[in-house]
Amino acid sequence: MSKKTEKTKCSRFFTRLTGRNLRILVIEAGFPYHKSPHLYQWLWVFILLPFLEKYTLNDLSENYGRELRKLYVILMRHPKAFEKLLRLLALPVFFELLSDFDASDDTAKSRKRPMLIVDDTKAEKFGDCMEFIHKLFDHAEDRYFMGYNYVLMLAVSGDTVIPLSFVLWLPSEHPDHRSKNDITRDEIGLLKDECERRGHSLGETEIVFDSAFCKQKVLKAAEAAGLRVVSKPSNTHKFEFEGELLTPDEIVAKVKDRGWGRLEADHCYQRVSARHHVYGSVVLVIRRREQKNGKVIHDVLMCNKAFYNAVRIHKCYKKRWEIEMHFKYYKQYLSLGKSQFRKLGSIRSALSCVAIAGLIVALFRRQSARKISFRKAVRQIARELYDG
Repeated sequence: MSKKTEKTKCSRFFTRLTGRNLRILVIEAGFPYHKSPHLYQWLWVFILLPFLEKYTLNDLSENYGRELRKLYVILMRHPKAFEKLLRLLALPVFFELLSDFDASDDTAKSRKRPMLIVDDTKAEKFGDCMEFIHKLFDHAEDRYFMGYNYVLMLAVSGDTVIPLSFVLWLPSEHPDHRSKNDITRDEIGLLKDECERRGHSLGETEIVFDSAFCKQKVLKAAEAAGLRVVSKPSNTHKFEFEGELLTPDEIVAKVKDRGWGRLEADHCYQRVSARHHVYGSVVLVIRRREQKNGKVIHDVLMCNKAFYNAVRIHKCYKKRWEIEMHFKYYKQYLSLGKSQFRKLGSIRSALSCVAIAGLIVALFRRQSARKISFRKAVRQIARELYDG
């Protein structure tokens, strides 16, 4: 296949899935398209590169000419434009999901309720020349390593899962340092502003995150946006419960001898009302799970909506696993964390390209005639683009 034919085929594929012309998107995102129109027509290389099994950027440069090497400069100099490009593609899809939910009947709404999931992941790196590489702790393997930390916000509705933002966390030595909770707060604020501008509401949307993001700044931003919060509070939180000011562990100790309801196999619960001095009235669900070795584990979930029952809160928090699965998919199939860029701008830009590739997979799965897995969708996209 000639390079002109391949470029045309990839551009048409991108337009068919997203409904947008890449050239117009590049201009709207803030790339200096006027300086080199021919070069910016090759931006699809970065977006669709994860679907290439036999090519690297160096191979593409050899195949399509040395001018393609200038794309490295675009990666390095325009990370904010790549991040805006992701928003230009993802937000219309998210607002379409909100509109579909509003137009659905009560039965469909139970399956299509929009949800935001926030979490972070880490990628180990080897190389002393990488900018702001940082020492991180891996809780799963109980060890420290050098690498980068990423914060992802996913939007989920039914079987559709799309990335709304993918942000690189920067250590305190960097002038643009923000904590992961600051990043989450800012992303919620941006989404709220965009919803207000387009006439949408987040009042029916749930947001789920673990105890690491259950902080005052994040919860206040979520409540200001009208989101329904389901989270796991850390043991530093104190709630007014039955006339006392107690931590989640102390509440568990106080109610463990009371009657328990059944959530599912090996899961029991108690639902109680409490009050927090900042968040106001909240619902707490104390869960008890008995492991095969006989050990009993307790934890506490929190929701800011009094009409949520325990089963609903439990099932909502279980959906948080979706983001763990997509971290796995992005690392395994879209080369997340495998790039060896040294400059911080290039790393941020490549992260946005991975998120856009994830969005393309989500759109491909959504438009498919039958339900297909993430892995199969990646293979079908690669076959459609690069075979023949």
